[in-house]
Amino acid sequence: MVEGICKLTLKRGRFVRSHLIPLALSNAEIKGAPLIQYNSGKRPSRKWSSWYDERLVTREGEDILSALDNWAIRILRTHSLVWSGWGEATPLPPVHAVSRAVGSSARVVRGLDFSRLRLFLLSLLWRAAATELADFSEVSIPAEHLEILRQALINNIAPDEEFYPAAVTQLSTKGIQQNMVPLAQMMTVPNLPGLGIQKRPIFRFYFDGLIIHFHRLMSGVVDQLGPMAVGASNTLVIPLITYERSFQRENLVHVLRESKF
Repeated sequence: MVEGICKLTLKRGRFVRSHLIPLALSNAEIKGAPLIQYNSGKRPSRKWSSWYDERLVTREGEDILSALDNWAIRILRTHSLVWSGWGEATPLPPVHAVSRAVGSSARVVRGLDFSRLRLFLLSLLWRAAATELADFSEVSIPAEHLEILRQALINNIAPDEEFYPAAVTQLSTKGIQQNMVPLAQMMTVPNLPGLGIQKRPIFRFYFDGLIIHFHRLMSGVVDQLGPMAVGASNTLVIPLITYERSFQRENLVHVLRESKF
């Protein structure tokens, strides 16, 4: 590995390989089998590892990211928030699948350090925006916003909830494991009280059956999201959708239909 300035600590040192999406959350179901990797506007390909950057961080910087990753992987699996935490189950285990408070299309999660979970999610946003890998080019944020994220990771304190507020959606049935680059999209938000249907700019991240939407508007979004905003309260409401009805499957089928490996 070469030496340079760590983009996280801003200190000079020897770069280390750093995964932009935690490797443990982007493994194929069958050990040694490839993942389908989809990049916006490109033909799909087979990969044996998720994306990594060899010029992003030094060991000190990677230790900061790894500490967040290791904590988050354990929490996400323990609470069945990712497919790899389901064991042999194919649909989401029934104990999680229905909340009487919000109906059968969502679940409520309690008892987590939601501020730390938000910091982990924002670390993914920082990695995607800080890397120079072409696959992550859709994630572009102002330099001053990148610096706020960097400082948050260095100080281990999540920024205000209105700063790129995050909401998550869970796929409630298992499907094909795949790598998918983060996308810049417009999200349709229907039936907001007094506002009707809105289109809102987001960054969409995906791994292991979990979808993260980072909202790029940073005024009033948390109030509209309510308990769906990660870190805004001591509970988290997570919409559920089956893989069979998801954008994830629809998009994969479309790309595979038009391409050959």
